[in-house]
Amino acid sequence: MAEILENKRLFDFGPYRLDAQARVLFRDRTIVPLTPKVLDTLVVLVEHRGAIVSKEDLIKAVWPDSFVEESNLSQNVSVLRKALGHDPDNLTYIETLSKRGYRFTAEVLIPEVEIPPTLPEVVGKPSAAQPADAERASTPPPPATGSRMRAAAAVTAALILCGAVAIWYYRQPDARVSVVRSIAVLPLKNLSGDSGQDYFADGMTELLTAEISKALRLRVASRTSAMRYRNSDKPLRAMARELNVDALIEGSVVRSGGRLRITVQLIHVASDRHLWAETYDRELTDALVLQQEIARAVAHEIRASTAPVSGNRSARISPSAFEAYLRARYYLDQRTADSIPTAVSWYQKAIADDPAYARAYAGLADCYNQLGTVMIGGWSPSESRKMAIAAANRALEIDPELAEAHAALGYSSLYDWNWDRARESLERAIALNPNYAPAHLWLAHYLAARAQFDQALQEVRLARDLDPLSPIIQTQVGWILKFAGRPSESIVEFRRALEMEPGYQWAMWQLGGALMAARDYRGAIQVLQEALERNRAPSGLATLGHVYALAGERRKAKKVLEELLALSRQRYVPPQCFVDVYWGLRDRDKVFEWLEESYRERSNSLLWLGISADMDWLRSDPRLDNLLRRIGWK
Repeated sequence: MAEILENKRLFDFGPYRLDAQARVLFRDRTIVPLTPKVLDTLVVLVEHRGAIVSKEDLIKAVWPDSFVEESNLSQNVSVLRKALGHDPDNLTYIETLSKRGYRFTAEVLIPEVEIPPTLPEVVGKPSAAQPADAERASTPPPPATGSRMRAAAAVTAALILCGAVAIWYYRQPDARVSVVRSIAVLPLKNLSGDSGQDYFADGMTELLTAEISKALRLRVASRTSAMRYRNSDKPLRAMARELNVDALIEGSVVRSGGRLRITVQLIHVASDRHLWAETYDRELTDALVLQQEIARAVAHEIRASTAPVSGNRSARISPSAFEAYLRARYYLDQRTADSIPTAVSWYQKAIADDPAYARAYAGLADCYNQLGTVMIGGWSPSESRKMAIAAANRALEIDPELAEAHAALGYSSLYDWNWDRARESLERAIALNPNYAPAHLWLAHYLAARAQFDQALQEVRLARDLDPLSPIIQTQVGWILKFAGRPSESIVEFRRALEMEPGYQWAMWQLGGALMAARDYRGAIQVLQEALERNRAPSGLATLGHVYALAGERRKAKKVLEELLALSRQRYVPPQCFVDVYWGLRDRDKVFEWLEESYRERSNSLLWLGISADMDWLRSDPRLDNLLRRIGWK
């Protein structure tokens, strides 16, 4: 008959079994992934169940030879609560006692372990004739020698082997591990207590997302979509559903002087399982190396294949250059005519502090590209594009595998009418980082400009899959549909963009243009007037002037022209703005006068001349054919 033994290193509570010896936590025979220090914290609390364990004692027990801050312990307890908190019976496991410590409050059972009948024959079970009184039981056994030692060693080895096999079985990918095919990095929380450090947390989020996008061969949601959940109290399931991902990375960051501490955890959302968590304490100079380390750790936990590491991305970095880079990203992300020049200044400082900082050059190229757009309209493209190309090329000299630099060069080349280099650079960017949404978006620009609308829509929708909450990309889905001659579908997409971000200027301008194409002039004018109440930007004014002219309100259209001319004496106004109004007025000579000015300025808008249905009334004019040849469209 089997013997019943009490195993004092196994603990059952709720649906869990903790093996304190093997440092493994099971839930219904499935391993709960926890880091070693988190498991150590749980073991101490469970072994002292019902008693208050002070924070000081916990820290000494978990980190016996290290000095750590109390926040590390708090983080461990937080991870444990989340790991245990999805219990269906709503059991409470860990209680916090203010200024005293923690207490494990759930009922704990010590399971009895059966020893099979065959094992006593090996170890030598006492016969029934042997005394069983207390004195005899307390008598020390004789020293184990010979066959008894070998037998005991065999049992020990068998038990260790069984435990190892069990752990191996539970950790097999095809057994119990949650499948992760897509992931998003939620905004890292700024734990400094200083809101002025938000840019730092946002920048670290961006870098971590970028590194995971490169390192993991799975879909990674864009940071711009994930950033919409900063300070959000939405449930994780809702966030994952909106981002269309299986897993989320969340965490916090704090900088103190020249040191950096990041705490991150990986959550499989459908099962509500915490797959992994860790705290990293590093020098600020190792920030880029740290991003790679975290990405590789995540890949290991979800058993994802990884891409080769570029040596350039592993370099240490000047703290002042890194600080300037993060500030530059913060201002670039605002995407306004005022914020982007500020971003330029910070990127230039980063480069001055670290001339080999490839990412800073790539970011600078992005700034110059944006400043030359009709949307931002801050600088003449003839100036900004040359600087963008130079900055992107310098980034690639430093790091030939930097996807962002290839994409920036592709964008610059496209609007500089270097069609072959544009496609080559954008496809190279996608090959290096398939998760970089702007590369897909700009390749869609190339394809649409070449009238390859089905492929263009495929690429822009790929960009939207990667960045599902971006009103910019959502607007561009509608934009390409409009060029493809599908105005009613484009209107739906523009309205969706405005649901994401009410008042988003470019979506309002494009919606006005689409309503105009549908001959809904009153609706178009209403939308555009509302947009101009928020921001009287030249491009919005030009679109309104164009609609006024087509609606027969020529006097109002000419007043818009007067306002644009007055604005041009105060700031840069893209020549395309004048093209748009004269276009509506059907003043053919003035249209070509300003198109020539757009050509001299290398305006972005010329890219779309060959596919714009609005230009059909000029198709028979040889001047249009000549212009299309000069930009390489024909």
